[in-house]
Amino acid sequence: MYDEEVIYPIGEQDFSEIRTNGSVYVNKTHFIPKLRRAGKFLFLSRPRRFGKSLLLSTLHCYFEGKKELFDGLWIGEHEQEWKHYPVLHFDMSRSSGQNAEEMSAFLHRRLNEYEVEYGLTSSQDVKDVGERFGTLIKRISQTQDTQVVILIDEYDKGILETMDDKARLDAMSIVLRSFFSQPKAMTQYVRFCMVTGVARFANYTLFSGPNNLLDISMNWRFASICGITQDELTRCFKPGIAELGERNHWTEEETVDALQMKYDSYRFTDSDEKVYNPFSLLNAFYHCKLDNYWIKSGVSRVFVKYLSRSDFDLIELQDLWVDRARMEDIFREEDSIPLLYQTGYLTIVDTRGANLYRLAIPNGEVRSALVEQLMPKYLGISAKELPMLLDDLNPTAQP
Repeated sequence: MYDEEVIYPIGEQDFSEIRTNGSVYVNKTHFIPKLRRAGKFLFLSRPRRFGKSLLLSTLHCYFEGKKELFDGLWIGEHEQEWKHYPVLHFDMSRSSGQNAEEMSAFLHRRLNEYEVEYGLTSSQDVKDVGERFGTLIKRISQTQDTQVVILIDEYDKGILETMDDKARLDAMSIVLRSFFSQPKAMTQYVRFCMVTGVARFANYTLFSGPNNLLDISMNWRFASICGITQDELTRCFKPGIAELGERNHWTEEETVDALQMKYDSYRFTDSDEKVYNPFSLLNAFYHCKLDNYWIKSGVSRVFVKYLSRSDFDLIELQDLWVDRARMEDIFREEDSIPLLYQTGYLTIVDTRGANLYRLAIPNGEVRSALVEQLMPKYLGISAKELPMLLDDLNPTAQP
């Protein structure tokens, strides 16, 4: 029988809360030493609701030395020294990102909060947000006698919200470039810096140089740093699998096959390792129903805008060979493929050589979302055409 007390942390991004309220937690802490060895300045891109915020929250607690939260986890058993570092954590999604003024005001508020937290004299008279950030990093490091950890989540919020207006985009870029350049400028005071987002702008104009951030998004070592693997599914969600199967009169094998077809087969590197969409998986266990939870949670405005302006053959998405540079490119109206890949509507299914990748629709949820919800609205496909498209578009996952 299943355990009726299982708590699924749907939408919960706070590691401390998950660990203290008894929620299911998939142990990803073995990635922490890998991240630290990878370098000081890291960048990770993943689609929305894939666990990026939870990853940064986990790192936040780790670098603050909260050992008790990691009892029973991999890092709790292997870490020899728990040292406390000051952590500056910026969640850019808390800003509307509508214009440069609002973003600057948001960042100034966060910097002011950290000045208060560390008992520093306010520097609110400094108008340039980057200058104030750099000064804060140095002052905290000197007063605390240790280096600082910097975590920046949803870094692309302001850019995505202003991409359709060149004047607003240029103004936003000036603010963000000044802010994002500070960790490298203050490198002697920084222990570790990680930036996450959906869009792959890390090596373009927002940062101080192409060598500033090491992009680990397509590195095989971090293939499953976000998302849930097949092994993690069967080990960590036995009660959920049992309850879902019981409610739908499926055997355990049938239940796992159904979950795999619906939510599995996201692949972000040349490794064969695939992951499930965690948001949809948790919802499926809670509701005991397979549904399109990820797409129903919202579609980004930039996705709608650029997809509606793009010209492509939907069937082409089933078997598309592209080079790596195209997958990592910024969003362009004339090419929808970087947008579809980076936002999770396409995934890697095969590789050829070092830089050639075959892309396709990952699973049944995305297939349904593209055909039934997005295409009719944004590409003008009629309802009569939907059954034919559903037959033509097959997800990559197979039971």
